Amino acid sequence: MNNFVYAVDENYNTQLFYSIFSLLDNFDSDVNVYVIHKNPESFINYKQSLENSYKILNLNIYKFHFSNFDFPNIKDKHVSEATYYRLFIDQIIPKEIDFYTYLDADIICINTPMQYLSEVISELTCGEQIIGCRTEKNLITENKESFELLGMQSSKYFNAGVMVVNHQKWQTENVGAKLLEKLNEIKDKINYWDQDVLNSFFDGRYKELSLNLNYPINLRWPMDCKDISSKGIFLHYQSNNKPWSIRGCFNLGSSFYQDIALKTESKHHLVKTVRRFDLLHLIIDTFKLNFRNISEPFKFYKLAIRKIFR
Repeated sequence: MNNFVYAVDENYNTQLFYSIFSLLDNFDSDVNVYVIHKNPESFINYKQSLENSYKILNLNIYKFHFSNFDFPNIKDKHVSEATYYRLFIDQIIPKEIDFYTYLDADIICINTPMQYLSEVISELTCGEQIIGCRTEKNLITENKESFELLGMQSSKYFNAGVMVVNHQKWQTENVGAKLLEKLNEIKDKINYWDQDVLNSFFDGRYKELSLNLNYPINLRWPMDCKDISSKGIFLHYQSNNKPWSIRGCFNLGSSFYQDIALKTESKHHLVKTVRRFDLLHLIIDTFKLNFRNISEPFKFYKLAIRKIFR
């Protein structure tokens, strides 16, 4: 049950490190983590740090070695080809794994997921569904054309940031090969990358996950952290405004992420975007007194100014 899979490239090494760290902080039994990585060597130092800190961790890193694919709609986007790696999971991780939970690297675990994952796995074992996901869109909130574009007959669309997967059934039904066929079929219609491929294929045939297993965090809006702390398990920073951006840090919701950075490396984790935008948000949010949402604000400002003007 304690099997988790990630798919990343070197641009998300730090985020992956914090995500795994947060996961291990909420387990007291052995955890198996499988990472599909474009450049595994770039994660070696993080791997050693995790293994030295947590004896319950069994961390396996695999190089993504399928190079003959043209992944659509990634040029000039905030995602890379690594978002498509999850379509190849069955060809990379051990065949004997019964179930695993796939996590995006922009997810932080804040409470133990064992009870909820156990319930989902039990239902997947007895039922016909292969995966468990949280519905993100339906025909009530989205126009019908967006579903028809992907050839979907159902009225719901899931977020693929957290997926609980029956790996044995996935292999038996040859889902991996069928997903690659679907990718080729709809490649000119894709907006949300592999998530569109997965939804087009499963077309509503999935077990519904509870909100706490994929709790959406949108840093564009004020957040109630007490509510999040009591309800969330896997926090998913799924908007473009990430907790490692200067703008994102001024939102209280980023504290779950940045507190891990401070705990593990004694500094905030900031990724520079566009200098003028970073500087603009730094000034505006300072005048709004939003620095009150930041842990150790003096340390943050010192790092932020260095990032902007370096």
